[in-house]
Amino acid sequence: MDSANSTPTNKEPEEESRNRFLVFIILVLLLLITLLGWQYWNQRQTVVEKIKIVEIEKYRTDSLTQDLIGLQGEYATLKTSNKAIQAQLDSKKDTITMLMQQAQKYRNDPYIIAQLKKETTTLRKIMQGFVHTIDSLNTLNHELTDERNTAVQSLNEEKKTSSELKKEKGELQDKVLKGSLLQATAINATAVFFRFGRKEVNTEKGKKAEKLKVQFSIAANRITAAGNKTVYIRVISPDAKELSKTADESSLFDFEGTKGFYSGMQTVDYANQEMALSIYCESNVGFISGKYIIKIYADEAEIGETTLTLK
Repeated sequence: MDSANSTPTNKEPEEESRNRFLVFIILVLLLLITLLGWQYWNQRQTVVEKIKIVEIEKYRTDSLTQDLIGLQGEYATLKTSNKAIQAQLDSKKDTITMLMQQAQKYRNDPYIIAQLKKETTTLRKIMQGFVHTIDSLNTLNHELTDERNTAVQSLNEEKKTSSELKKEKGELQDKVLKGSLLQATAINATAVFFRFGRKEVNTEKGKKAEKLKVQFSIAANRITAAGNKTVYIRVISPDAKELSKTADESSLFDFEGTKGFYSGMQTVDYANQEMALSIYCESNVGFISGKYIIKIYADEAEIGETTLTLK
């Protein structure tokens, strides 16, 4: 009996021990599963966070690139004729190009991207300063242009007025000059010869003429200066030669900016009153038939003219 009852009693502790072992194994497995699950969840969260970070950094990089592209376009619209400011604008454009290259090169480096964004913000502020400066310069240029145009218009008006005054002055001077010139009136020219060397006889024949006698009056003129006046007679023969007593420089005189030969001359004391003159003209080559042109000069200007025809 004792022997039969002892066998079941020994089996119970073994089963109980086995059950405990199984429970322990199950608990260990549950713990491992829980640990693995936690590690999986943790790693998944890490991956998600990394993906988010990458996406955020990509967004930041793309956003930075877009900002730089937009800033580059805004700088391109700034135009100025000021060479110093234009040189600064060109320098900033080059800086933007460099930042764009760095943004692509360091697109996965958050620190550098952040620094590049700061530089972009600074460039935008600088651009706003350029906009203000250029606007001020343009306004000033418009004002200066208006002032210059006004000054030019005023100057042109003054030049026009001055030109008109000069013209009027010139015309007045011409009138005064013309008014101051002596005038020969009642001009009469005849050819003469001297009978028995003393008695003066008029002739119409060139071969008999010894001299030409020119008679005229100098009109009264209160504008011209009084004093000694030398009156010259210039005679042009039918064959277009200037007649004179001699053919050398002693018979030359100045008139109207040139020189010519005179055939007769006389110096008178002119007192602004009318005076009558009679001047004899000579020729070292004699006289021929034909038409003679006789011109009278005083103060280097022609004051009268007549003609004489000899047979």
